[in-house]
Amino acid sequence: MTNPKPIVVAKIVDLTPEQIASICDHTFLSRPEVVRQEGLDSDAKYRADFEKFMLDMINGKLLPYAVCVRPEDVVHARKLLKKHDKESILVASVVGFPHGSWYTTDFKVAEAKLAIKHGAEEIDMVLDCERFKKEFKKNKFNHVKKDISAVVKASHMKKALVKLILETSLLTNDEIISACKIADELGVDFVKTSTGYALSGAKAEHLKLMRTNFSKGVKMSGYVNKDNVKELLEAASGRTDGCIELDPLKIRIGESSLLKGFSSD
Repeated sequence: MTNPKPIVVAKIVDLTPEQIASICDHTFLSRPEVVRQEGLDSDAKYRADFEKFMLDMINGKLLPYAVCVRPEDVVHARKLLKKHDKESILVASVVGFPHGSWYTTDFKVAEAKLAIKHGAEEIDMVLDCERFKKEFKKNKFNHVKKDISAVVKASHMKKALVKLILETSLLTNDEIISACKIADELGVDFVKTSTGYALSGAKAEHLKLMRTNFSKGVKMSGYVNKDNVKELLEAASGRTDGCIELDPLKIRIGESSLLKGFSSD
């Protein structure tokens, strides 16, 4: 996939909400079973929340680069974007979410194939952190590499990008560096901080490590808001001049409420 628009270099302190939205993955990843546990009518409530999320975005002033939804929701996101003439917004999806250690490699590959078949152009895969940490101690990453490679291969065959979610709050700095190098080796397109389900999300020091140790895209996610987004962008920019390249193939923001926060100003 290539970026058809010219790359804009802008001062981070002067970024407008529209410019920030242009590198956002606007995200809806609620799970029906969680709704059910809260004693609500899971099916009706989930569908209503999903459609409201999509229509609020479609009718909003700030349009993101992509929308990120669960694999089973990709087909519905695509239909709504087409219906409202917003097909320029990409659809991304998640696999092994939110706990990469819970799902088998075959399941993750099946999720990726299903999402891509239904119209996803990007796949956000959760790293198997538990196995990674065990293999890190031995400096042998047989399972982790096979797991990542299988999803990368299945996705790239269909021209879909892959973002690897590291869940950086669970990793040491050395582990983050190692995960980034493995991702580079295996042809991953982005490394990403968080699922948003951990106790903490994107941190500036982690983004700096990721940018330094990974050659392609970096995505910040997890508790990103209008108060911290510029600090995080500076950390992820890889620059020392206070500027950033607004290239969605190099930097991305995963968020569910950032655009709403700007719109409410």
